[in-house]
Order: sequence, then C-alpha cells, then structure tokens
Amino acid sequence: MGSRISFKNVHAGNFTFVDGGKTFRSIGGFDNVKILVRDSGSVKAPEFSHTANRIYAIVQGGELKHRAYYDENHKQAVVIDLRHKHRGVQPHKHIYLNHSDNGIAISEKERALVNEIKERLGLQ
Repeated sequence: MGSRISFKNVHAGNFTFVDGGKTFRSIGGFDNVKILVRDSGSVKAPEFSHTANRIYAIVQGGELKHRAYYDENHKQAVVIDLRHKHRGVQPHKHIYLNHSDNGIAISEKERALVNEIKERLGLQ
C-alpha cells in the first residue's frame, strides 16, 4: 500500500502491490478487521483495499486514527476519522471519499466498534 495505496492498476482489477510502494505494515487483525500501522509521515486511510469488503483499523503513534470500510470493488466506502475535527465534528465519517460534506457524526454502534478496537489493541 502506498500513501493512498500503491497497486499496479486498480481500475483494471490488478491489486498487485507496486514494488517499494508499501508504506503500511499489518500487525494482524480480528473479526474481519485488519490492523495497519504507519509510524511516520502523513497517514490517510487507503483509497483501495487489497481485499474486497475489508475493514481496516489504521494506527499511528499508538493511536487509532481511522477505521475504514471497503466495498466489493475494493474501494473505500466509509472512513471514520478519529484524531481531527471536520467542520467542528470529531469523530466524524466520510462516505466514498467525499470530504466536501460537513463531517457526519458517527453512530453509537460505530462508536462502540471503535472503542472495541481500542480496547482489544490497548490503544488511545
């Protein structure tokens, strides 16, 4: 994965990683949630997933930064941003990379899932 993901050609269905383009590392996962870590640089949830219908928990500096959901076409469907405000809303979510929305507040169910990940991984 690269800064927003480095696959050979996602539009042609080639989800092979670009050599040297991987900037996240996986530390395992649970319940269809894969844990990705990036320790330095800007961290955004990848636009595409190597696996269809995947859920990623993205960690930086010991903090859960994003929870991202991907559709059957490997494309980011929903991302929950936890570490910054978007137009006054924190945490908030975006649907299909639409950052022109007003930052949608997350539901109680989504908040519970975020808290479960934090608890299971001992994160802030």
